[in-house]
Amino acid sequence: MRLSIRQGLGAVLLGLACLPLAAQERYPSRAVRVVVPFAAGGATDLLTRIAAGELSKRLGQNFVVENVTGAGGLIGAQQAVSAKPDGYTLLAGSPGPITIMPVIARKPVSYDVEKDLIPITLIADSPGAMVVGKGSRYRSVQELLAAGKAGNRITCGSSGVGAFSHLNCELFKSLTGLDVVHVPYRGAAPALVDLVGGQFDFIIENYPSPAKLIESGEVRLLGVTSAARFGLKPDAATLVESGVPGHVMSAWIGLMAPAGTPAAIVELVQRETAEGLKDPAVQKRLADMGVVAGGSAPAEFARYLAAERDTYRSLSARTGLKVD
Repeated sequence: MRLSIRQGLGAVLLGLACLPLAAQERYPSRAVRVVVPFAAGGATDLLTRIAAGELSKRLGQNFVVENVTGAGGLIGAQQAVSAKPDGYTLLAGSPGPITIMPVIARKPVSYDVEKDLIPITLIADSPGAMVVGKGSRYRSVQELLAAGKAGNRITCGSSGVGAFSHLNCELFKSLTGLDVVHVPYRGAAPALVDLVGGQFDFIIENYPSPAKLIESGEVRLLGVTSAARFGLKPDAATLVESGVPGHVMSAWIGLMAPAGTPAAIVELVQRETAEGLKDPAVQKRLADMGVVAGGSAPAEFARYLAAERDTYRSLSARTGLKVD
């Protein structure tokens, strides 16, 4: 049977439509932009650059980190949300703009995390580290709890209002019922300087921030906020073990994409990121930074984020905590 030109062309187009993404257009065919919504040099930036470097090597195109700062990460996140969902703009998500501010911000953020972004994979995570200065009288969580229950005023530092460390202060206060006074700083570095100097009692900061100070002995690690013992510091008890049931909170970094990004691209980026994170040299770099490599499947990462949001939502409901 002879086909007309029109019929033949239709058959070709139908066949192309049925081909997988890789057969239609190789991805990536050009550089991919990875938005980091914080300044260069921080944990989110450094860990994203490690993952981006692995993706560049494995996929043959540059995954270029672009730092878009402002409003605690909300501006960069909005840029990623607004980008064309073609796989050429990804977001390095982290607690602030993804699981904290959408829940506790007094004014609603400009995007819906659950509808506007697709979780791809976890790059790395770590617990919070509860630390005191080397000169502190507190040598355990139990001693600090006892002092608080005896009526002593307890001070908890943070890297800023609405930050991971601030949320940990509020969670600790809520779960223990102690009179805990929040002392906010502009960043983790100045807060840790004052902690060493004895200006406040403790901070619960993401583990990488005080890791070097813990190793040098400038601060004392009292416990971690993971559900189970932290693999990189197995001798450190969890806060749950130490008498604060329910104090579980993680700091994390993961890749996300604008809603509508093709599933084949999401799956490819997840798979290649996970493979890159299995490299022993990469795992050592991450361990040296105080974090554990991720690589989770998109559905698993989505469940992880939902659990994190539930933690902050519950905290906000119990305490009435809202931030501007």
